[in-house]
Amino acid sequence: MNVILIGFMGSGKTSVGRRLAQRLGYRFVDTDHFIEGEIGCTIAEIFSIQGEDYFRTLETRLAMRLKALQNTVIATGGGMIVQPGNQEHIRQAGLIVFLNAEREDIIQRLQRDTRRPKLKGGTLEETVDRLMAERLPVYRQSDIIIPTGGKSINRVCGEVLKEIGKHAKPVESPAASG
Repeated sequence: MNVILIGFMGSGKTSVGRRLAQRLGYRFVDTDHFIEGEIGCTIAEIFSIQGEDYFRTLETRLAMRLKALQNTVIATGGGMIVQPGNQEHIRQAGLIVFLNAEREDIIQRLQRDTRRPKLKGGTLEETVDRLMAERLPVYRQSDIIIPTGGKSINRVCGEVLKEIGKHAKPVESPAASG
């Protein structure tokens, strides 16, 4: 089983994902870092040189490949799941967990972040509000929603693990089926 973390930029997907993978004994994949490694440049450079549409195409290609992974915690880029068709690809890949960070926490974490191309243009607050309005309806369709406000990485991981346990399918023993 794969665990796919979604949520707004700055919601802790990478930090929680790394810790969660350790606790589960799973591999960890950050889709943004994976794309950067495959293409050989940063997300900001991809946006600047090729544009957002090209980046979203790369995300969709990667979303289609996620179901081939097993026992992996996957941290997606904030906009990956909202692209047409990607939600279905991601749903086929595993259990979707929305890390629901508070608006104020996101703004505080992103204030000094100059790497994120979606933060260019307009005030940070306006950009966050606009993107949240667009993305929250999709994020809320997740299998599991974990509010992260005021919680440590370990506490969020613990809550994710507890919820994953509720969604795990019991394995039928051969004796029971025979």
